[in-house]
This record gives sequence, structure tokens and C-alpha cells, in this order.
Amino acid sequence: MKKIIVIGGGAAGMAAAIAAAENGCAATIYEKNEKLGKKIYITGKGRCNVTNDCDMEGLFDSVVTNSRFLY
Repeated sequence: MKKIIVIGGGAAGMAAAIAAAENGCAATIYEKNEKLGKKIYITGKGRCNVTNDCDMEGLFDSVVTNSRFLY
């Protein structure tokens, strides 16, 4: 089994580690922050830049506070 080291636990680093693992490699991620994906979480003032795949009304209904910020 190949061993892969990924430097950086951001979006690209996590995607690379997942792809490596799906192809039979042992992937290890090294990240300087205390948790993986921290920068993804803090983008958009803590609202993230990740949405779901649904119609707009379903998306607005799933926003807990201030869904108007999406406009």
C-alpha cells in the first residue's frame, strides 16, 4: 500500500487525501490549525461557502438565521 502525505488540511488537501484513500493509498494530512477545514468554516463570516443541492426555497428554509444575506 502506498503512503501519501498531504500538507494542509484545507479544501484541496482534504479532497486530495480522499482521492488518495479511494485509490487504495494510506493518506495522512498535516495541518497547522487545530482542526481540518478551519478556513472553510471561517469564510463568509462563519456561514461557510458550502451549500446544499436543492431548490432555492429549500435552501432558504434551511438557513437558521437571516436567510436574506444570500440575496
